[in-house]
Amino acid sequence: MALGAFFASTSPNFLTTSNLKVVLLQVAMVGIIAIPGAMLLLSGYLDLSVGSVAVLAAAMFGQAAHVYGASLGVSLLVALTAGGAWGALNGVLIAYLRFSPVVVTLGGFAAARGVAEAITENETRSGFGETFAFLGNGTVLGLPAPAALFIVLFLIGAYLWYATPLGRHLTAIGADETAARSVGVSVKRIPFFTYVASGVAAGIGGLILTSQLDGASPSIGEGLELDVLTSILLGGVAFTGGRGSLFGVLFGVLFIGVLDNGLVLLNVGPYYVNIAVGGVLLLVAGIDVVYQRLERIPLASPDEDDPDEPSALAAPAGSSKEVTA
Repeated sequence: MALGAFFASTSPNFLTTSNLKVVLLQVAMVGIIAIPGAMLLLSGYLDLSVGSVAVLAAAMFGQAAHVYGASLGVSLLVALTAGGAWGALNGVLIAYLRFSPVVVTLGGFAAARGVAEAITENETRSGFGETFAFLGNGTVLGLPAPAALFIVLFLIGAYLWYATPLGRHLTAIGADETAARSVGVSVKRIPFFTYVASGVAAGIGGLILTSQLDGASPSIGEGLELDVLTSILLGGVAFTGGRGSLFGVLFGVLFIGVLDNGLVLLNVGPYYVNIAVGGVLLLVAGIDVVYQRLERIPLASPDEDDPDEPSALAAPAGSSKEVTA
């Protein structure tokens, strides 16, 4: 709120309706991918391949629509299936075979984009028509279509996070997987399906970018994974898992969008946006370290604090009964 107030006081265009819609449009794609990404991080996992999976989904859409002449519905299904399939591959390797999430998703970061370039032979497919253009450029109830989609998916994610056992199970897995397994939590199946959701969300992001540009280019989505992870961490989700809030993630997504938009309105170069985001991220990381250290401080028992405090095993005054083991 303070950041918004600052930009509102320094730029008369910041609080205009058109500019606020621009902010929502800018953050929608990152926000959509950050919803399952936050759930993964809450459970102690992460996905660094979302940007490349978005490219792969866009490439599959372009190939299906232009090269094979598939209908729009079939092409969309092919793209989302490609994203979900890559997420399922990540889930099998990480959740079931216990590979390192960092290694596997970094491999996906390189491999998925490489597959997209091989499929398209590094060519951009374009000209998908007005119906598909609505996904990235249309409006719903006065809001940009990607922003409206983000709101709907966020509400679904919030319901799953707070109104179903899923949120508690994700937190339990991230806090202590062994303890979670002992109480019956599906410590493999839940992360697996969350990776699938992350792949589908990345596919949606790739389709939004393709719609906005009217082109399925292998060069889209660069740096997307960093934007998503930064938003999640700024939202307060612990990098080691076990603690976080989806509404905090919403704050992180909006914070980056407001910061980016406000600095542009002030004619500040884009490099300073990255410096500002990096500085805030380091600040949040420092606060998180302090929080974890405070959590580890043991609370002294009353017996240790006050030597005159009567022991729980001591016999009441005036009693002749002996305490026996």
